[in-house]
Parts: sequence; C-alpha cells; structure tokens
Amino acid sequence: MAEVELKFVTRQSALAPFLEKVIPALQQQGMGVSKATEMRLQNDYYDTKEHEFQARKMGFRVRGNNGEFEQTLKTHGKVSGGLHERAEYTVALSKDEPDLSLFDASVWPQDLNIKHIAGHLERQFSTHFTRTAFDIKVEDTVIELVLDEGEVTTGKSQSPIHEIELELKSGDVAMVFVIARIINDQLPVRLSDVSKAAQGYQLLHGIQAQVASLPDFLPLDNNCSTEEAFAAAMRCALAHWQRHEHLFMETGAIKMLAEVAKSLRLMLQSVSLYLPVLQCPAMLSLHKQLLNYAQEWLWQDDLQSLRYLLSKKSLFNKNLSRHPALLSYLQGRKAGLLQAHNPENLFFETTATSVKLSASAILHNRPWRNEAKGFDMPVMEHAKGWLSQGWQTVQQSMPVNRDMAAANYTAIEILLRQTLWNGFLLADLFVEERGTFRAPWLDLLTGIDELRALLMLRHTLKEAEPEAQDELEAWVDEKTQSLLKVMERTRQVAMRGDVYW
Repeated sequence: MAEVELKFVTRQSALAPFLEKVIPALQQQGMGVSKATEMRLQNDYYDTKEHEFQARKMGFRVRGNNGEFEQTLKTHGKVSGGLHERAEYTVALSKDEPDLSLFDASVWPQDLNIKHIAGHLERQFSTHFTRTAFDIKVEDTVIELVLDEGEVTTGKSQSPIHEIELELKSGDVAMVFVIARIINDQLPVRLSDVSKAAQGYQLLHGIQAQVASLPDFLPLDNNCSTEEAFAAAMRCALAHWQRHEHLFMETGAIKMLAEVAKSLRLMLQSVSLYLPVLQCPAMLSLHKQLLNYAQEWLWQDDLQSLRYLLSKKSLFNKNLSRHPALLSYLQGRKAGLLQAHNPENLFFETTATSVKLSASAILHNRPWRNEAKGFDMPVMEHAKGWLSQGWQTVQQSMPVNRDMAAANYTAIEILLRQTLWNGFLLADLFVEERGTFRAPWLDLLTGIDELRALLMLRHTLKEAEPEAQDELEAWVDEKTQSLLKVMERTRQVAMRGDVYW
C-alpha cells in the first residue's frame, strides 16, 4: 500500500516533553489521542554486496517484535519538504530470515533479477529502537504518531535515533501538517527526509562533505503549467536545503551553510516570481515567513567572505599567507560568527521548521486553485514578460556609458541575483543560447563576491592594525582596482548580449 509520512528529528529523547506538552496541545484542539502502545523493534536491513537495493533507493528490512517477524520493502517514491510518499509492501515471516519469494512479483522492477538477489542477500546494518505509538483521530482522519528512540548500528559503529513520525492511515493528508505544526510549536524539531535505511547506509559507507550543485537551469517541460513550474522550483529548493542541512549536521562542513542560504534565496525568489499569478493567503503567508527567516541568514555573506579570504585556493592567498597574525584574526572572526549565530540552533528553530512545513503543505494542497485564475496556463505565457522586466531593471541600474565603482556593484547585487534566479527558474523553456547570455552576468556575481571579500579585508585591516598595515592596504586597493577593471569589461560584454527569450 502507499505510505504517506512526515518525519522530525530531535537532538535527544523527546518522549517526556512530548507527553507533557504535545499530547495536551493535541487534545485542546479537539483531537482524539489513543493510549500509548510501546514496542521494542529490532530491524535488520539486507542488501547484496553490490548494494543493488540502495542503488535503486529501495529499502528492505526484516523486523522482529516480541517473537513475531515480518519483512518490508519500501520503494523510492518521492519526498517534498519532509513528506514522504512511497509504496510499502509488508508480509509476515515465520522466522527472522528474509524470503523475497513471499512478495508479489509485481512489486519488483522488471529488470531486477530477484532470484539472483535472494541468493546473495547480506545483513548490512541494524536499527534497534523503542517505539511509542499513538493514534490521532480527527473526524474521518486517522494518523499514527510514533516516537522512535534507539540507534543504528553496523556492529563497528553506531548512530542515535531520535525521531517523531506522522503516518497517514486514512483521511485527509492536510491534517498531517496541522499536527506537525502543533508539534513544532511545542518542541525543538527539525524536518528530515533521511530514512533510517539511508542513515544506516551512511553509517556503513561514511558520509562525504560534498556539495551537490544545483543544475544550470531548473528542468521544465515546454508545456508545463504555471503551477507545475512553481512546484518544480519549490521541490528543488526544499531538496537542496534539506540535503545540505543534513550534511552540515553530520559533518560540520561550513560550505554546506552557503548552500542552505542559497536554497532560501531560491525559495524566496520562486515565491516572489509566481505570487502575482498564484496569489492566495497561504502564498502571501509563506512569502512573509521567507522574508523574515532570510534575515536570520544574512550573516552568511560575511562568513563566506571570510572563508574565501582564508582559502588556500583564493586569489589572495599568496600574499595573505605571509601575514599569519592577520590570518589568525580572520579565523577568530569566522569562529565568532559561527558561535554568535549557532547554525544548529537555527535549524531546530520553530521558524525554520515552520517555513519548510508551509512550503511542503503548499505543494500538496495547491491552495491557489480556490483563489486565483491562470494557474493552469502554460508558464511560457508569463516567462518572456517576467524575464524582460527583470533585465530591463538591471540594465537601467548599470548604464553602459557610466563607470561603476565598488559601491555601485554591491548596491546592484541583490537585484542582479534575483534576476539571475529568474533565469535559472525559466531558461529551460528556451532553446537559444541561454548559457552564452548568462555567463558574463554570472561572472559579474563572482566578481561581486570577490569584491565583498576585499571590502571586508580592508575593514579588517583598520580593526586589527597588523604589521605592514600600510603595505596591505595599498595591496587591497590595487587588487580592488584591478578587479573592478575586469568587472567593467565583463559588464560591457554582458550588456551587449542578445536575450535568449
């Protein structure tokens, strides 16, 4: 049967505060809450040596509970902002050993050799946890709410499990979001799209602190409707956000924070772009939420400038490496920013989870259908006008016959980024030379990033007063002027480019 579920993770056991705060809050909303049931579940996950299930994003486990056993196969399905929708197949077992022949043949992909896989299954990892479960009833809707506390183990290493899951048993999926918001109001939780199986495979293989780059353009079908184009944008932004949030939580790699900030900007621009057509109270509310939450991430610009200055790959490393005291000062500033803003706390904030829930709910509820017209029109009918309007504003803000200084470029940055995001969202609708048109503008953005780093360095020199301050300030001025000359040449090329729409 199809499984629809939403999952939160917590930093530690949430059972006591859940019983104390969440259950009364649900009851105050008139929801029926069943008596808790508790199970000790032991799950062994199986795959071949070649990890054929994992390669297809499938999960296969054998579960034991009080001497009774069952096996479950979960297919990949789809995930939007933490809400999982996937097929799940479960059959009873007489003992705690897998038997793939018990599944109906129709559950398997046609190109999968099940007999071969059945003969080569090996246990990969286990998840052992205590499950405390409740049934929540609201009119004709029944939702199972469970708290799982335990660990994933490979035998050599282990990782904790602290999860709260909501699974729709029957009725209206919208009620899942209602209950999720009540939980978020009462407890520090983080929406997660990482399954226990995925957590086990990460423990088994290790996890790489590797950024997953966005595509050059958001893939769109030429005939897609306005609402489908918006939904594709939101799914892309949510997936990018949650992937890099998870990677930061697992690895602590600071470069992941830049990707989270990028996801927020993409989501905000997506809502801003489509709001005039898909206008409804839920969209207006999400727009306001994103504007407010994005403010909490503005410090990321300074952090990434510091990362660039400290990077051994930066254009400035050769000279700055000769000044260890200055580098130490910059390192201190970077550590201070992280300590002051504490990204882990940001991820567990009620506001962050509320934004994700609102975005995910909009994707499923499509609330504009009751409020707006034109949502089913081809997005192509809007795209040319939207792109033209943005680029006209950019070109008016940087006239070709006027030289631009550093302050002019930093002032135009937000507008330029927004306009390029619009191109990311819509350019796949056009077959002309999108890349040729966008390339110099993207180079300008890279230049603005370098320019911002130099401006920060200039400010830091006045604060830190290092040895050879005058020499360093002269060097920064020289680098700034040299960079501006390159940016001015790039801008002239960009302004002459032929539009692709």
